[in-house]
Amino acid sequence: MLGHFRILAVMESAAEPWFEDARVKTCITILQRCDDEKQRMANPVRFVRFNRKLGNIIGVQPGQDESARQTAVARLQDRILKADSNFQDQDIRIIVKIQKVLWVDGLRAAHILGGAGAFEITEDEDNGAPADEDANKKAEKNGSWQTTRLSGTYRAGKWGRYLRAPDLYFDIMSRFGNRFVALGEIANIRFGVKSGCDAFFMPKDISAEMLDKHRSDRAFRENAGGATRKEVETGKLKIVEAGDGSVHPIEAAYVKPELHSLMNVDRPIIRATDLDRIVLMVGESMEKLKAKSPWVWRYLRYGEKATFASAKSKSVPVPKRSTVAGRDPWYDLTRLVCPGFAFWPKAQQYRHIIPMNRDQVIGNCNLYDIASDRLGEREKTALIGILNSTLIGLFKTFYGRFAGTEGNLKTEVVDVNLLEVPDPRGIAPNIVKKLVEAIKSMSRREVGRLVEEQLMDCHDPDRARRIAAGPILLAEELKQKDRRELDDAVFELLGISDPKEQRNLTDRLYESTAAHFRNIRVVEIEKMEQRAKTDKGKLDIDDLAADIWDAAGLEDIRTVRDWIAEQPESDSGSVIPEERPILFPDNPLFELKTVSFGKEKKNIREYPSRAQAELVFHLANFGLSGKVKLPSEAEACAKVLARLSARMEKTRVRFKELAESRTGDERIQAQLNEILFRWYVLGKKIVADDDVADSSS
Repeated sequence: MLGHFRILAVMESAAEPWFEDARVKTCITILQRCDDEKQRMANPVRFVRFNRKLGNIIGVQPGQDESARQTAVARLQDRILKADSNFQDQDIRIIVKIQKVLWVDGLRAAHILGGAGAFEITEDEDNGAPADEDANKKAEKNGSWQTTRLSGTYRAGKWGRYLRAPDLYFDIMSRFGNRFVALGEIANIRFGVKSGCDAFFMPKDISAEMLDKHRSDRAFRENAGGATRKEVETGKLKIVEAGDGSVHPIEAAYVKPELHSLMNVDRPIIRATDLDRIVLMVGESMEKLKAKSPWVWRYLRYGEKATFASAKSKSVPVPKRSTVAGRDPWYDLTRLVCPGFAFWPKAQQYRHIIPMNRDQVIGNCNLYDIASDRLGEREKTALIGILNSTLIGLFKTFYGRFAGTEGNLKTEVVDVNLLEVPDPRGIAPNIVKKLVEAIKSMSRREVGRLVEEQLMDCHDPDRARRIAAGPILLAEELKQKDRRELDDAVFELLGISDPKEQRNLTDRLYESTAAHFRNIRVVEIEKMEQRAKTDKGKLDIDDLAADIWDAAGLEDIRTVRDWIAEQPESDSGSVIPEERPILFPDNPLFELKTVSFGKEKKNIREYPSRAQAELVFHLANFGLSGKVKLPSEAEACAKVLARLSARMEKTRVRFKELAESRTGDERIQAQLNEILFRWYVLGKKIVADDDVADSSS
């Protein structure tokens, strides 16, 4: 897109719909063709966020004076397009970037993500494209497109931050942008272990529980799969519980502590002794294991036959699961393991914790390992403090994606790689000491949420909105002395040595963070009420289907009967019975041109050709019956059936996609797809009228 178009404006509104209610952010991009590369790279790109309802900014409501309304809209557009520097007032905020800066940012992302070779970057474009207009003008003036290679793979520019980020972000980046670095430039972000069957490979360690519960050796043996108490007490064996509830002894040498998620982690450190999950680490052949390690050999033999229930996989023995089958041997996870010095969670909500991993614990694929061969130990330690700072707790929200509207932030590997963080390289020892002391203190307490407690205790949307209309109240976590010490140290790393200025920036950071998570929590409470109403049946499934029907934007909504009748090949009439069809197989014992209708198979129809019989069979399966116009020639029937099948499949996919976007309940999804497909085959109005007739009879 950047290579061929002149981008004049990107506008964001807090409007739903466009001119009405303030809730959903909407983005418009205005594009104009521009073929000259130098001119194209000098284009200003304006990221515009409306601070008030768009209708209020325009000032003339729909239906009042359309001429005055159009004049006001044109005036607003002209105001946006003439902006050549960053600007903000009560109505709008405009961030101006030259296209060259955005393009190089995308090339840099490709380099970080391994998608392109190295390329040159001018000083002004380094460290994430600074936001101030002086840098833009300087980049344009010095003709940096002549000294920077513009060819390459454009990847993720992360433009959303120019719209979503608060003013504080741009103030910080304009002053200290050259002190930030993309995390992927100084660290390796890797997925945790993808086992293919966590229920088998990542069982619970119940050794302590079994020792406490069964005091006698006999009782212990009977309940621990035959292992003796002494073998477990001495640490030679572990007693594990697999996902299906079965209990097994395993030699301790073949398991390692495993962190499954951060759900139960409440401080920025992971200790192996605090975990109850382990992961199977076996790299030897079954023959060797049978001779020297019989317990783990038996457990692997159990896995060869056992099936574990899963919403993603069929009930097949563990070695036959798709992910597992690709390994040789199937049980060997040792080559997938490479613990880092910290974990980054894929999903997060109101707490911000990036725990250090001193014990080299192995993480599940819900977590990312953070490792680095480019940082020294002191710099790694400092980075842990930086990543746990409130600054990163806020900045990460501009890079990830919110799942739904309940504040569940998802950060993919690409997001974490491109996340801008204060650069720890060459950090002064005194700042490291402050970061370390703050993290040590935070590790001795529970790290709280970044949203104010009164909103977490609130479940009434009206009360939540009243709270949100009041002054910002800091969460208890943002009042903690050690957190402020951590955040002050991060600002000192950025170059702010004056304690008063540190306090002022930290206060602004806390206010922006509190406002951000307040808004998320209010929407979450509103959505909880909406779901409760849906669960009570106040939202009829037909209404939901109608919403999907309107959203589908189908270009052709002709019924199947009308569509097939209008095909140029259709030249003869036929009647399709109402009963379920059965097409006789391609077998010499049966007539190839015959279709049977009904369970009793008494209603048998013969058609001129096998192709027409197949067409009738498919139409009947779609739910079509009665008089219908069909092609008479076999070749024509085959062509029409192929076109019909493609038409129906495309629509099925669209309906399925929209149904899944409206609800996570598979049962409701199936009902919606059935209703929508019936409407598509028979006609929405006809089906609705039939339903009314049925209910009144």
